[in-house]
Amino acid sequence: MTTTEPFAETLNGSRTAPLYTASEAAHLARVSPTTVRNWLYGSEKSEALFPPSHTPIVSFLQLIEIVVAARFRKSERVSLARLRNAHINACEELNLQFPFAYEQLEAVGGHIVRIIHTQSTAASYQAMDEPPQWTLPGLVAGVKRQIRYEHELAAQWYPAGTDVPIVIDPRITSGLPTISGRGVTVQIIRKRFLAGQDMDFIARDFDIDKDVVEDAVRYGELIAA
Repeated sequence: MTTTEPFAETLNGSRTAPLYTASEAAHLARVSPTTVRNWLYGSEKSEALFPPSHTPIVSFLQLIEIVVAARFRKSERVSLARLRNAHINACEELNLQFPFAYEQLEAVGGHIVRIIHTQSTAASYQAMDEPPQWTLPGLVAGVKRQIRYEHELAAQWYPAGTDVPIVIDPRITSGLPTISGRGVTVQIIRKRFLAGQDMDFIARDFDIDKDVVEDAVRYGELIAA
């Protein structure tokens, strides 16, 4: 892949800046903090390798890759270590720094599945013809439909689906989940709801639909769990 100037700017901007702690990224990706750390650093257990828990270590693009990796693990039923090795292989073979956040994820995904299963004695349960046709798992394709891309890499993530106006954009509120087009964080809406304000009042105060408030409270509960 030829690196264009806009692409180079992407790799030195808000999408690669550390925004989330391991715990924050874990909540957003719905995985454990240990999974986040092991994805970033490998399976080494020494806590000395990890920065303090309050230090942001995860960028937006890394968050997207962790989300995609979690879907790959569920689809392919393989260890994180094997998936991480396949990811590293894809980085080298395809000359991509963030292959799981790449717009052409279909091609990368098939490549990953091929690597996983050619390194394993287990038979693939992906769609196969003769010769084998390695395909992107459906769960991973579902993540891709939640993402908006700019300059070939993920730029926005709609974690509850594009029909729900909750977006994670590294350029807005330091990558916290917000109401699309408003800049109001899900956290603020949830805190006000938990403080006793009713949804009608919150909706009027922020000039948003009550349905959006309900979506924000529901999603806020999900990532807080």
